[in-house]
Amino acid sequence: MKFLKWFALALMIVILSVGIFATAYAQGGDVPRGAKLFAQNCAVCHGDRGQGRVGATLAKDFPGIRVDVLLKDIISGGVQGSVMPAWSKSKGGPLSDAEIDDLIAFVRSLGNQAPTVIITPVATKVRVLPSPVATFPAGNPTNGAQVFAANCAVCHGPNGEGRIGATLGKDWAGIDVNALLDATIARGVAGSKMPGWAQSNGGPLSNQEIADVASYIPTLKKSSQPAPTQSPGLPSGDNLGGVIALVCVGVVVLVGVVVLLIGLAGSRKKQ
Repeated sequence: MKFLKWFALALMIVILSVGIFATAYAQGGDVPRGAKLFAQNCAVCHGDRGQGRVGATLAKDFPGIRVDVLLKDIISGGVQGSVMPAWSKSKGGPLSDAEIDDLIAFVRSLGNQAPTVIITPVATKVRVLPSPVATFPAGNPTNGAQVFAANCAVCHGPNGEGRIGATLGKDWAGIDVNALLDATIARGVAGSKMPGWAQSNGGPLSNQEIADVASYIPTLKKSSQPAPTQSPGLPSGDNLGGVIALVCVGVVVLVGVVVLLIGLAGSRKKQ
């Protein structure tokens, strides 16, 4: 009996160990795949090497016992009250769990760098001054298309159709649409996932770049909705429905006449 107890205990330990290693293996991500996903989805906000841009700096050592669990929770569900959106498909985002695991593996590899020396400045009393109202030059839609592709398409879609950001391929109502877009892009939208992109708000874009992309966005309505094509040689509109109905009625009448004639011919032969 004593031998059976020890055998059962050893078997339980083996089973638990296998389960733990299997879980760890299943949750492991692939760094090269994660690097590609990071470049496509994250670099626009966090920088190509996680150095930070309009998003947080990721090239650091993350403290914690289960850093992978922390990163999975943040990437999957976003951060409430910040501009970090949810990326998991279960939360309305575009990425699968496996892709998020790959991202986590890459993000964790970014921390393997030389430590940064942090210098704590002497606390001084700073007088807070009101921010000046930004002025924007005339925008160039051609240049704005390039700025949009490099900074906005990852969230709003390449044609403004929406992804994890708002749909921009629409009719913009207002007296001065460009001024509205200038201000929104520069300052962001409080309480939403839209950050401020102006350099005066800590972002990476100049006022000229913001003016260019603001002049490009209203053009997305036409490019995102191609005009419907019509088959050549066919009637259009309501006439097409009438012609089809008339043809169907004619076919039914013709079939009825043929059946009737065949029936009459058969009855005459029997007589």
